[in-house]
Amino acid sequence: MKTTINYALTLVLWIVAIVLWAALSFPYLFLFLLALHFVELVVIGFKTGRECGVGAGKSILMCMLYGYNWWLPLRRQMKAETSTP
Repeated sequence: MKTTINYALTLVLWIVAIVLWAALSFPYLFLFLLALHFVELVVIGFKTGRECGVGAGKSILMCMLYGYNWWLPLRRQMKAETSTP
């Protein structure tokens, strides 16, 4: 449930950024989100997805859309599975 809410809020943020860009010629929020999620993708998102068996395309898509809301629960789940005997 928490993940679904995080995903929804992230999508709302993307929509607000696109509307601000289209309606008010204010692209800065969109560009900030794009840059932030790209850095997350390069630094940790792609690697986490591949370690958890997620395909490259899905890793890129999910990290660019949701950022840490996608890779952090995935990483926690992976650590929990490896730490249990």
